[in-house]
Amino acid sequence: MSSGISTSMFKKITGFLVRRKSGDISPNEAEKIQKASYALTHTEIKKKFSPVYLSMLNGLNSEEKQIFEATVYYLVKIALNKPKYRQDILKIMNEKMKESSINPEFREIIKTKVLELSLKNNL
Repeated sequence: MSSGISTSMFKKITGFLVRRKSGDISPNEAEKIQKASYALTHTEIKKKFSPVYLSMLNGLNSEEKQIFEATVYYLVKIALNKPKYRQDILKIMNEKMKESSINPEFREIIKTKVLELSLKNNL
């Protein structure tokens, strides 16, 4: 669709013209095409996007070691594979490490992973 027509618009237009013997379209069909085109050009594109790691952050508040470690593991994995999220994940983990209510064992786990991410970030 390099002609500037979106796939959804193309499907709607072809939907109006299916089983047409002559190339002409009726005024009613032309009106439907115009309305569909107008609606598509004036619909707001959804620009809000939530990164995957945001849905995982509740795992950092878990008291269960297995859930906490899995959350940290996947956050680090995301940060290593997606550099655009690395700074945000480092910030979140640093803030969690500073919390006074965190288990000391969990704090050490985060400290180790933050150091690992910081080293990767400097490379």
